[in-house]
Amino acid sequence: MGDFERIREVAAVATGKVGDELTFPFPEVLSVVAICTRAEIAVLGIDLFEVRSDGYSTKKLSLYSHDQPTQKRLDLTLRTSGWYAYVKASNTLAEEFIRENPSGDDHVYILTTASRKEFDDIQAMKRS
Repeated sequence: MGDFERIREVAAVATGKVGDELTFPFPEVLSVVAICTRAEIAVLGIDLFEVRSDGYSTKKLSLYSHDQPTQKRLDLTLRTSGWYAYVKASNTLAEEFIRENPSGDDHVYILTTASRKEFDDIQAMKRS
């Protein structure tokens, strides 16, 4: 379990799980992003799934997590302004994705997140 899943407010809003990942409905997912910002947890990406009788179907993935110019801007923000500025910038992109992709009751969002320690651990693994 990561730092994100340990936040009681986050767990209270979750409607279920896909594997080990918590799922969130719209518009409650927006409050989860706000909670992450307050807790200094970056939302690195978002997956939107349709809930079906036979499981889940991927409907849309946030592109900001894969866009090189965006990632370079976020990296620059981290280096020049620090972790909290990085979190705010990344989470603003997450909120924009959610607002551009509102969903009904038959959809859920999964957030890929990282606290500062988790982020540093990921970066260290990439370097090794």
